[in-house]
Amino acid sequence: MNEIPSKTPTSSRVVYQNPWITIHEDQTITPDGQTGIYGYMQSRDSVMVTVLDEDNRVFLLRAFRYPSNSWGWELPGGGGDGEQLLDASKRELEEETGIRADSWELLGTDYVCNGLMTERMATYLARGHRTDGEREISDETFAGERFFTLDEVDELILNGGINDCQTMTGLHHLKVWLKHQTA
Repeated sequence: MNEIPSKTPTSSRVVYQNPWITIHEDQTITPDGQTGIYGYMQSRDSVMVTVLDEDNRVFLLRAFRYPSNSWGWELPGGGGDGEQLLDASKRELEEETGIRADSWELLGTDYVCNGLMTERMATYLARGHRTDGEREISDETFAGERFFTLDEVDELILNGGINDCQTMTGLHHLKVWLKHQTA
């Protein structure tokens, strides 16, 4: 299918930048000549890790997130620091949890918020876990961690205990993968 973009940039400027994000403001034109403005955020790609134990339970961290001023259960993960996404997944898992894994599989890659951001998120499955890694002290606030059954995960989503769309996307990838394993 040969699709024509709905908007084409005619100019672009950076309106804000820090070490993690860059905010762009583009002047645009549509195929029928209408001009407009479009703002978006550029950031590094990110990773989420679904650690699955031998009972098909998934590991979650309870994290506080400053922008939303809220606590919620999340998959381990974070931003890639310019490294390969599998390497970033291994690093993030060990830094946040002290967990290392023997087996890794890419479950999916998705845009985080494709109308607003350039960031893509890779979700990896980690199996054969062990807790012999070194957890790093970070500025992120974690208050709890444990393995949950998939039924418990569904309840957390329904009652707001999981309020992070990246975690929900990663969990969906895991459920689809599990469904295909039993088919």
